[in-house]
Amino acid sequence: MKNLFYLSLLLILSGLTLTSCDKNKNAQEPSKGNINLLVEHSINGLPVEFDKLIYENEAGNKFLLSEIQWFISDIRLHKTDGSFLLIGDDGGEFYVDTDIPASLSIKPAVEIEVGDYTGLSFTFGINDEKNKSHRFVNPPESFMFWPNYLGGGYHYLKLNGKWQNTSGQTEPFNFHLGIGQIYDSSAPKSQWADLNSCCKSDHCEGYTPDGKTLPITGFIQNFFEIEFLNTPISIVDGKTTEMVLEMKVENWFKNPHTYDHNIWGGSIMQQQEAMKIGCENGHDVFSLSPKAIK
Repeated sequence: MKNLFYLSLLLILSGLTLTSCDKNKNAQEPSKGNINLLVEHSINGLPVEFDKLIYENEAGNKFLLSEIQWFISDIRLHKTDGSFLLIGDDGGEFYVDTDIPASLSIKPAVEIEVGDYTGLSFTFGINDEKNKSHRFVNPPESFMFWPNYLGGGYHYLKLNGKWQNTSGQTEPFNFHLGIGQIYDSSAPKSQWADLNSCCKSDHCEGYTPDGKTLPITGFIQNFFEIEFLNTPISIVDGKTTEMVLEMKVENWFKNPHTYDHNIWGGSIMQQQEAMKIGCENGHDVFSLSPKAIK
């Protein structure tokens, strides 16, 4: 009987210990939820219609779009104390492609601590520390490579389509943003780079560089920050908070600069001034709004 008593007492104490450990474990593990950015592309408030010559930009260029591809990275949720929480692996890079429906949902693989956040921000493109060639080895991300002789790494944006020039003819345009270049405009032609011999295959689809180009003396990082610091976001235990991230495509071509395809032509990957205009216009290209908590 005595042995049975001690055995019963031991089982009771063991149960209490396990229960206590479980309670401590639960107390140490914060509740988690997630966020999903649902990506939309619009022009003048309506969903983009591709391959239709029905649009006109601020400069009066009639144009159509064939595809839109871009990267954002270092998505941050901001807290009331001024700190922020990086979501994703080291912020992560997220690829969006209008031809790949699954990419129109940006949802980090890691869960997020429950709480009320004051807003969200991200880097458009990839910063210079992480934007290195061969970072992505598989398509479709690998297809976003930026030519090594132009700085390497990856495109921030490919906005491809056609515009109607002043003669009424339709020409292709590749509104591409990435690393810019500084050229030595005083270099004699004997010092120009021969791209046909050094870099014949090292350029992206839709971009055909001149056979020879001025020597490049430096590079310019064109990535920029987008902030929605007064857009409250609540992360709820076991739920996914859905937000709509909308790209207003027409804004790439206006405010503060009027972008004219007739001035810049069909390709701007070697025109830092044109890329600078695009990046400065990018400050209000995006909007962020709540949708649902599921």
